[in-house]
Amino acid sequence: MHATIPQQELAAAVTWAARQLPTKPINPVLAGMRLHADDGQLRLSVWDGTTVAHASIDADTTDPGIIVTPGSMFQQVVAALRKSEVTLSDRTGELEVTTLGAQFALNVLDGRDYPKLPGIPDTLGSVEASEFAAAFKRVKAAVDPKADGTFAGMSGVRVRIDGDTLALTATDRYRIATATIPWTAEQPGTAMGVIPGKALADNAGAFQGRLHLSLPADGTGVAALAGDGRQVSTTLIEPSLFPHKLDEIKLNVSGRIIADAENLTEAVRAAMAVSEAGKPVWITASETGVSLRAGQGSRSVVEVDATYVGDLPEFEAAINSVYLLDGLAPLTGLTHIDVTTPKTPAVIHNPDDPTYRYVVTPLRDPGKNA
Repeated sequence: MHATIPQQELAAAVTWAARQLPTKPINPVLAGMRLHADDGQLRLSVWDGTTVAHASIDADTTDPGIIVTPGSMFQQVVAALRKSEVTLSDRTGELEVTTLGAQFALNVLDGRDYPKLPGIPDTLGSVEASEFAAAFKRVKAAVDPKADGTFAGMSGVRVRIDGDTLALTATDRYRIATATIPWTAEQPGTAMGVIPGKALADNAGAFQGRLHLSLPADGTGVAALAGDGRQVSTTLIEPSLFPHKLDEIKLNVSGRIIADAENLTEAVRAAMAVSEAGKPVWITASETGVSLRAGQGSRSVVEVDATYVGDLPEFEAAINSVYLLDGLAPLTGLTHIDVTTPKTPAVIHNPDDPTYRYVVTPLRDPGKNA
């Protein structure tokens, strides 16, 4: 193999692909990065047994070939090189990495031990990559990365295609975050899949331009993201492990707190100055105003520039402060907190922006959590 590539292009592709390397590979060869030079392109591939990633970049490939080299070491070497042309060659039986004023020799793993990589399924349609990244950012706080067993679905994000809309939903039992973006279909029909949260965290922001998606109709199998010379496919989480009944939650709104998102966020942070992150913040609302309190004894009070309208003359509920701030973070400007009872879910949203909805459950025993 012999290929020459600009360092900046190679470093960007290698750094992205290296994110997929397994930390504790079940097979040592999976710690390797597969390099395939041919027909004017260098294709980098990494597989952790669940997610496979490919990055393709233009290269001067005078001698086609395939080698596997330790991925982390290769990434560190490429990142440290000067911004000039980089030549990759295996003519000595090692991977020679040569550039202006530097040369490295890396071990080559036995490519015969590297597993056959799964294919990329056909795409169903596309979205703007920046919008997809923003939608994932809106919901990622509600992903529970430690969820397993019967709750394993909560470690992922459900991505669902319905007509001209793509919806991302995440939940950890205590809150539900949903973001929607426009979808351009290439094939008709609906589809869904629960994509592992880590796969999205590593790759949701890695694309530019149009991002092409593949999802199975029944939610089982493989999902894929492709665009901008990069492709990722990952095994989906069993769909029955995601609580789909959350879509059936109907709330009979009894009151509404109306505020500016930034002002409300500042007030929550001020109230929490006497407490710890994750502890309760009490929201008290009435026709006379809205206030927040927190801390032992809850004697510290912060007035909020907000109004309250509702059937109840006064409303009070305690919400985990981190959950409240997470729900407000994606919002700017006018914000509504729709409430039902102090023990049932509240909905945080912008009435002028139907693309984001955050449902959070108040603490049933806030004194215990204080």
